[in-house]
Amino acid sequence: MSQVVDHLAELTGYRDRDVLDVTLVSALRDLLRPREVAIYRRFGEGDDARWMTRARLGPDDRVPAADGLWADPATLPALHAHPERLACLQQQAPLALPGPPALALFPLGNERESTGVLEVLTPAPLDPEQARLVGSILRVYRNFQGLLDYSERDTLTGLLNRKTFDENLGKILHGLTPGESSLSRDTPP
Repeated sequence: MSQVVDHLAELTGYRDRDVLDVTLVSALRDLLRPREVAIYRRFGEGDDARWMTRARLGPDDRVPAADGLWADPATLPALHAHPERLACLQQQAPLALPGPPALALFPLGNERESTGVLEVLTPAPLDPEQARLVGSILRVYRNFQGLLDYSERDTLTGLLNRKTFDENLGKILHGLTPGESSLSRDTPP
C-alpha cells in the first residue's frame, strides 16, 4: 500500500503535464509489471486525426519513449489504424482484450471528453483488483489535471495565463521534448 501512496505523491508533485504522463506510466509499470504501458493522445481533427505517443515504457526501458512535439503528422499512425484505441476513446469506457498478450485500455480525459488512451499490455488479463487500482490512479490523475487546468487558464477566456504561457514558450525555445526538463539535459544518463 505504501508503494501506491509513494507513486501518488510523485504523480501529484509536478505541475508539468508532460512529466505527469511520464510519471503515470512509470508508476503503473512499477505497480503492475506489464510488458508495456503507454499513453496515446488524439492529435488533429477529422480524417487527419492521428495517435501521438506521449509516454511508453517496456519492462526494461529506463526512459520513456515519446513522439516529439514537432513530429511530422504524416509519420504518426492514423486513428483508424488502432481500432481498439478508437473504440475506448469513443465509448469513454475501459476496454479489455484477453490476448495473449492481454491488452487493457483506459480512456484519458475529463468529464466532457476523452482525449487519449492508456494501454497496459500484460501476459494475462488484469485481475479485478489490478483494474480497480488502475482506475483509482486514473481518478487521481484526472483530478490533478483538472486542478492544473484551473491554475493554468484564465476562467473568463480559457486562455493560458501568463505564467503558463512563459513556461511553455521557454520549453519551445529550448527545444525540449515531452517529459523532458531542462534538468534532464544537464544530467548524464
